[in-house]
Amino acid sequence: MARGVNTRLLAWVAEALAGAGGTLLVENGLGGREGSRWSGAAIDSRADCSGRLFFALRGEKTDGHRYVYDAFAAGCSAAVVGDAAMRDELESRGVPYLLVSDTASALRELARAYRHELDVRVVAITGSAGKTTTKEFVRQILKAKYRVFANPGNYNSTIGVPVTILETEPDTEYLVCEIGANHPGEIHFLSSLLRPHFGVITNIGDAHVGLFGSVENIARAKGELLDVLDPGGYALLPADDAFIEELKRRSRSKVATFGCDALADFRLGAVEQRDGSLAFEVNDRQYVIQSLGEYNALNACAAVAVGELCGVEAALIRSALEQVPPTPGRGKTHRVAGITVVDESYNANPASMRRSLAMLSGLAAGRRLAVLGDMKELGEYSSDLHRALGQALAGTRVDAVFWMGEEGGTVQEGFTKSGGRVPFHLHHDLDSLLSDVRGWVREGDALLVKASHACNLDAFVDRLLRALEAAGGE
Repeated sequence: MARGVNTRLLAWVAEALAGAGGTLLVENGLGGREGSRWSGAAIDSRADCSGRLFFALRGEKTDGHRYVYDAFAAGCSAAVVGDAAMRDELESRGVPYLLVSDTASALRELARAYRHELDVRVVAITGSAGKTTTKEFVRQILKAKYRVFANPGNYNSTIGVPVTILETEPDTEYLVCEIGANHPGEIHFLSSLLRPHFGVITNIGDAHVGLFGSVENIARAKGELLDVLDPGGYALLPADDAFIEELKRRSRSKVATFGCDALADFRLGAVEQRDGSLAFEVNDRQYVIQSLGEYNALNACAAVAVGELCGVEAALIRSALEQVPPTPGRGKTHRVAGITVVDESYNANPASMRRSLAMLSGLAAGRRLAVLGDMKELGEYSSDLHRALGQALAGTRVDAVFWMGEEGGTVQEGFTKSGGRVPFHLHHDLDSLLSDVRGWVREGDALLVKASHACNLDAFVDRLLRALEAAGGE
């Protein structure tokens, strides 16, 4: 677990911050509990802090400086702080620390320095949808042959990516990391930290369009990954995407494509949706994943491509994919009391909503119920895109719609004007939504639960499953 000596660490931070216009103000007692060693980064005192550097980050809702002593009690080797007023107390308590002008900058620049020390091949994944699922498929495939580390959860931001780098063991052979963004330049910056050999763009869609201004701007932002790829590596691009030619031209490395297009290098063939799983072909080889929806077959197709390009044998790829469990909130399927609940509560955008509704329409079920919620970060396009979703809903095989959030009326307007005739229920709190759905659902039904994370439909799923389990035991 040891990452390096603290004298070297101190030199890294001093050099990195000087180059970034910052200042390393003071260090104290960096021998710490582990002698001269450190073992990664922590930003949450409730997580595993043992042997790690705790970075006291300031956020919108809280300030990490409030939890420095909790982190030290939890075993952190040293704290990186930006509050000079803490010096006397830190020293009196014997807490090893680095005092810097900006803790977030220190985190990022230390990650940059440590990445240069790592002899690792990096797979970076971005796109408008499917990043986390694709990452999990890639991680499992590469793990079948190599020592692999991947970013935990959704650690894909200007905080999460540096933490991921610092958590990477020195003997890791492949680092797999997704990259998210909500403004231009962010993907370029994070890619420059990662220095990837393989870059995967899952798709270009309208997620966060309110933050970027247009889908064209989103395409340009996702393409930032291509600008920093190792020239000897591969850009893996979506063959079916409207921006594929633009992405190809932008790449400085070798290009491979995946998708349904007949000319794709890794061509997705026949897809069969089974009971809780998908069977599909890539270049005439058969694979199975424990997920639903053709979009997940596309994610798996991209992962198969990465595996083959990295030298993983087909039999290992097939076995690895079959073992990937569905990710909570991203398509995990629950069956309780004869009812199927597909949990896609983690996030939503217009394109992913349409794909998930197509999946729901294809499920064998007595009735198909859509429990949906607002799609966030659409800006000035929000009303038009929610209205258009309502229009699309009217053409699906959905038997009832339950909407959570402020945009429900707009969705219902598009739904009704496009001929939607099934019941459409509007809600603004989880209690009323749960009560309504519980009154409707019955054995044989299938429910899709999907919304942006801010709608808290993950809590709805938990409560619904508990209620169904309780009712089933009566």
